[in-house]
Amino acid sequence: MSKRTPIQRLKAAGNMFAEEPDNVSGYWRDYFIWVTKDKATDDWYLRVNHPDGCYLVDGWWKDSAGCSAADAVARAFKGACLLEGEQ
Repeated sequence: MSKRTPIQRLKAAGNMFAEEPDNVSGYWRDYFIWVTKDKATDDWYLRVNHPDGCYLVDGWWKDSAGCSAADAVARAFKGACLLEGEQ
C-alpha cells in the first residue's frame, strides 16, 4: 500500500478541513495549511502556520497556474518540511 498524499493526510486529519476547487484549508498535526488560487493569475498562494503561530510558508507559488489544489497542498507540505524523515 502506498503512502497517502499530503491532501489525503489533510483530509484524513479532518480538523477544520474545507475544500473547494480553488481553496483548501485544514489542520494537520496542529499545523494550519491553507492554499488558495488567485482568480487573475491562476497562481496559488500557500500558507502553513506552525502550532505556535509562526509562518513556515507564506507566499505565492510562482508559475503554478495549471496546478491542482492537491499539487498546491503538496507544495505547502514540502515548503514547510512537514514530511521530512517519514519513510
